[in-house]
Amino acid sequence: MTFLDPLAGLAGLAGAAIVALYFLKARRPPLRVPSTLWWRPRTEDRQASVPWQRLRPSRLLALQLLAAALVIGALLQPALPVARALTGQTIVVIDTSETMQATDVAPSRFAAAVSYARSLVGRLAPGARMTIIDLDASPSVVASSESQRQPLLDALSGLRVTSGPADLQEAAQLAVAAAGPATASTQLVVVSDGITEPLAEPLSLPFPVQYHLVGVGAENVGITSLDVVPGLSGADAVAHLEDYGQLSTHVTLELWADGSLVAAAAAKVAAGQGDDVSLPVPPGTAYVHATLSPSDDLAADDSAWAVVSPPRPVRILLVTEGDVFLKDALELRPDALVNTELPSRWTPAQANSSAWDLFVFDRFVPAELPATTPFLVVGPPPDKLLGTGPPLNPGVLLPAEADDPLLADVDLSDVDVALSADMSGSHFGRVVIASPAGPVLMVRDPGPNAPPAAVLGIYLHDSDLVLRDAFPVLLTHLSQYLAPSTVPAEPQVPGEPVVLGSGPGAVRVVVTRPDGRRDSLVASGSGTVLFADTAEPGLYEVTVDSARGLSQTSYLAVNAPGASIAPVRQIELSGATGSELRTAPSYRAIWPWLAVAALFVLLLEWAAYHRAT
Repeated sequence: MTFLDPLAGLAGLAGAAIVALYFLKARRPPLRVPSTLWWRPRTEDRQASVPWQRLRPSRLLALQLLAAALVIGALLQPALPVARALTGQTIVVIDTSETMQATDVAPSRFAAAVSYARSLVGRLAPGARMTIIDLDASPSVVASSESQRQPLLDALSGLRVTSGPADLQEAAQLAVAAAGPATASTQLVVVSDGITEPLAEPLSLPFPVQYHLVGVGAENVGITSLDVVPGLSGADAVAHLEDYGQLSTHVTLELWADGSLVAAAAAKVAAGQGDDVSLPVPPGTAYVHATLSPSDDLAADDSAWAVVSPPRPVRILLVTEGDVFLKDALELRPDALVNTELPSRWTPAQANSSAWDLFVFDRFVPAELPATTPFLVVGPPPDKLLGTGPPLNPGVLLPAEADDPLLADVDLSDVDVALSADMSGSHFGRVVIASPAGPVLMVRDPGPNAPPAAVLGIYLHDSDLVLRDAFPVLLTHLSQYLAPSTVPAEPQVPGEPVVLGSGPGAVRVVVTRPDGRRDSLVASGSGTVLFADTAEPGLYEVTVDSARGLSQTSYLAVNAPGASIAPVRQIELSGATGSELRTAPSYRAIWPWLAVAALFVLLLEWAAYHRAT
């Protein structure tokens, strides 16, 4: 125990004054009486007033001395030492990534991390500031408060663990930004198991860093992929199992088809290795769900989903004189249904038809461009609407932007083009492929009143593009951008936005999440809808409602990636001056209780005095 105001002990002289009052001789006027028999109590009272006599027991004196002692004790301000308080500015980074779901620490790593963060909030000194950052795939500041603890505690209660990775580099950069210029009084606390995305390079921050490790276990077996492939007697579901621990594990893989258990197989996975397990899929199955038993410390990767039935086909109308290269390249897309038609048979009414998801015009531009359906024009003639001119020799083809996803795996270095439409004066869209003579490929992004569209100026019969691997890859990228599938065929990673194809004539897209919640999205004129809330692994049901009252349902699988749960003992962050937290002594005052007790004793003394009189 510590006394915060020791000089208040001088108030103890009040106790001596109380005792002295009992010794003072009372002065009374002399009176002549015939007898002292009835005055004996008065005599005893006078004897008690004689100073320096033996002190007689008195309840009033005891209560008065006790009250005085309690008041003096309160003035001394006694306090019990508690945890040292955090001063300055403390930034707390809490890991909410997939591996924090592990239950090797009861009840889970995430719960233990939040509990530790709450203890830090409880140690916040008056005038100190605390900022809380959520460490997941996209770190963000969830709370920042000076002296006020409740907003911080509310933010901690609102945190949820995810099934994605942890981007420590972005979280550290966010911490530096949150610290502002007050780096001298800032300290960083990272509460994590250390399993994060690799850093580009070790980071050194301008303030101290403390790493609080959460987690002790390392054994985990997970399903890293689940695919449905054609077999000799039907489709097979192939699950890849990976053992991330140090011990071989015996597991049972169960396969559920449309919600019913249909097959199971036992497997032994060696430590640090993987194994493929194949199970038959019944005909007519829409989706499959694979599970591992017994469950281990990380349940997130013990389940995986895969869609068996293909999504709604993308209907493409190719308007051409008979270019087989274009048709073959478009049909390489698995969900494409390609029909051809001669330019002479094209009618203006078809431009506004909802029967097609994508128009591809080969060396032909209709008088009226489609207003709602995406389109691609290849080798266009001179046209005012597109801003194209006569053919010319473009020269060397170059990507306009090196990281454009439309040119992923598209090698233009060995492509020779003799003739391409002059698009130097066109403002149709952004340039994707350029040349010394001007744009070669322009793409118009979807707008509020216009569908996405693209113009490829190359005359295919006057180039060797159709003989290169770049041609089918480029056509697939363009068609998928202009008319995406209703849902991606491959399973998605949690937390990543997904482009859903609503198609022409759609008015609404309803997404039912694995937990049963529904999101109703308004279909845009571009024929696509962006769905971003894929944080929960599982099977998503996507229903597209058209203006004609028709509905089409497909499924989207979102699987948590398998991961090692072995805690990392040291993270690649270092502080400027060390790793100790900046704190100040903190005490818990008990003087208010002494003051309340003194008041209670005084009330007892008052009651005893009036009862005696």
